[in-house]
Amino acid sequence: MAVIVQLANFVSPTSGGLKTSLNSLARAWAELGHTVHTIQPGARTCSVEQGALSVHEVVGRRIPGAGGYRAIVERGPVRRILESVRPDVVFLSDRTTLLWTADWARLQGIPTALIAHERVDGVLRAFVHGMPVRRISDAWNRRTAARVDAVICTTSFAAGEFDRIAIPVKRAPLGVDLDLFCPELRSGSLRRRFAARTLLGLFSRLSPEKCPEFALEVLREHRRFDPSVHLIVGGDGPLRPRMEEAARGLPVTFLGYVSDRRELATVLASMDVVLAPGPIETFGLAALEALACGTPVVANAESGLSEVIGIDGGQALQLDAEAWARTAARLAIAGSTQRQAARRQADRYPWSSSAQALLEVHGLTVLGRASA
Repeated sequence: MAVIVQLANFVSPTSGGLKTSLNSLARAWAELGHTVHTIQPGARTCSVEQGALSVHEVVGRRIPGAGGYRAIVERGPVRRILESVRPDVVFLSDRTTLLWTADWARLQGIPTALIAHERVDGVLRAFVHGMPVRRISDAWNRRTAARVDAVICTTSFAAGEFDRIAIPVKRAPLGVDLDLFCPELRSGSLRRRFAARTLLGLFSRLSPEKCPEFALEVLREHRRFDPSVHLIVGGDGPLRPRMEEAARGLPVTFLGYVSDRRELATVLASMDVVLAPGPIETFGLAALEALACGTPVVANAESGLSEVIGIDGGQALQLDAEAWARTAARLAIAGSTQRQAARRQADRYPWSSSAQALLEVHGLTVLGRASA
């Protein structure tokens, strides 16, 4: 049995994909026979242990304007946890204030891997203007790669910023809970609440890098040829007030952050099409969860989602609201045939496969130490 440590920043009680990934990988590794410690920021320092799973929250500094995200800046509490649990392998989901843990692990002879959940160049373009984004991101990624033993990317899109500077990467996709997210949860009573023939969904953090406001443009275009349409927005973030103002007079329901995972699965299964306009999504767990529920996805062709949805799960397009609206209508009309195809695409991504692929980067087997 191996002791696995995973570390991440920018996790909050209302986090989406990264939080889901941390929790799901921890459970999958525990099911494979390992002990897993997750270190993440919180409002106070505390640890919770449940069998083979432990979550260690370390006081993190709140990031201004980030909707509750925090980052760990104090090294002492993290170092004490690492020294106490004595990991066999460390997985980093952060390229900022926690990167020093890779240096600590190297001194201890412990293998490390960075899981590249985002593209640095994409994040910089979304939030920083008037700076040489490519030069900054290339330098950042070179320094990061030099400090870890392996860089793991979930899609070719995610690997792109490492490929261009000749940094070798390992490929391992993320996954989805195929038991929880399933087509059988589609709810007629939920659909009747919105009194519309077509239900479009947007399930995303409502922040600039996700381009959530584009969904309102798609809705407006869709109403030109199908007035019986309703947009359901699941998620929260700094753009929510502006989106609510822009949506006045439109058939839009804002659900906020949906904390109950089964409720989220029911809502996803009850949509006709889910919209995923974010241009820098390296994998897109919310979109994959929609596919698992049998709901097709229209995604941004510039993101990594085209690799995830494939040819069966929907379609990836440039950001053209009319094209998205007509594609969404076509996918919705396809009905059960399209929904079955979406589920088949999701079946390729169980969390068990993802967890094992990540361990194999360092030669770890199901029962623990490296194979010969």
